[in-house]
Amino acid sequence: ICICSHKSFSIRNLVNISIFLRLFNNWGDFLNWLDNISVNLMNKDLDGLWARQQEISDNIANVETPGYKSKSVSFEDQLKALLSDSSANNSETIDNIKNTQPQITVSDDKTSRLDGNNVDTEKENIELARTQLNYMYSLRELSDYFSRLRYAITDGKS
Repeated sequence: ICICSHKSFSIRNLVNISIFLRLFNNWGDFLNWLDNISVNLMNKDLDGLWARQQEISDNIANVETPGYKSKSVSFEDQLKALLSDSSANNSETIDNIKNTQPQITVSDDKTSRLDGNNVDTEKENIELARTQLNYMYSLRELSDYFSRLRYAITDGKS
């Protein structure tokens, strides 16, 4: 079967395919657009923010649990350190980003409560709101990246 006989095939499609193949000598070059430092960094940011949201929710849920110590999640400093490592090449940096895990720490802050619980509800609610905004912003950035990529591939056609 000739692809030329397909109803949706046109000369414009052939030109777009030709341009696409010239831009990307092989599929590996195209896939690099999907597996680059920016995309992996945004994905890991979303993972870290999700873990932080989970821990904040746990803290709020355990506000009345005697002896409960609040937990916090950190990952931003690890990612910054990976980006500032000038000795690593792109593939090493991508692998390091993929292998980075959010660090969960238990707070040893003193509490004024008699039951030993150190959860500060006001602080946790503020952190939850901040984390949710960061998550929505990061998700939007990732969505915009793929929208721009789709726009470039389809030559502005949806």
